[in-house]
Amino acid sequence: MILSNALEKINRYNQLSVHYNLVADSVYKARASINDLFGTDYLPYIVAALISFDLGRMMGKGSENRYDPYAKGFARNLYDKLQHIKLRIGHLTNVRLCNANLSGEKTNIIAAYDELALGGKNGLHQEEHEFHAGSTKILHFINPELFVIIDSNTARAFRASHGISYRNSTQSKYSAEKYFNCLEYAKTDLINFGVNEFCSLEKGSPMARIYDKLSYAAGSGWF
Repeated sequence: MILSNALEKINRYNQLSVHYNLVADSVYKARASINDLFGTDYLPYIVAALISFDLGRMMGKGSENRYDPYAKGFARNLYDKLQHIKLRIGHLTNVRLCNANLSGEKTNIIAAYDELALGGKNGLHQEEHEFHAGSTKILHFINPELFVIIDSNTARAFRASHGISYRNSTQSKYSAEKYFNCLEYAKTDLINFGVNEFCSLEKGSPMARIYDKLSYAAGSGWF
């Protein structure tokens, strides 16, 4: 189960994932001082987080391409998509997973996910593939209290713990519907665990970040 041996999982994650923590903590700090999380001020922090969270190879080469929203490249495509999803999830930037009305926001969450994950020439992947893991990471850094990250490791954990039909491979058969189901299971897990007890596992860390560490550790087979 994802939340079994929770403290041991978090300690192991922190031991082996220092680079993720350094960047994530810096982005969270910057996030707290920026008013528009969908604008050009916050965009560089999202880009830096994506690079550090293993997506640089999908984003094309060159700092201008990655960071300058006025150039024709990844940053421009990301900025455009952020404007689209702001209409869907702009009102969710301060919502915590434990309190989220997920059923009422399902259409908005799925639409935002699909916009970010879309392939093709206006997509975020440099080779025009779909950008599923990237979409969850963008959502997470927009609101780390609500949106969990799903990559191959966490997908494996959700498959084993909750029967989500991700494939047990690098091609995990992602979808917006499965992502939404993961949010529902994550909310149920932490409520059953106890919200205060859950947050006490790592005081100061966003709620979905704590869950991300636990699911990553579980999917990696550390405990």
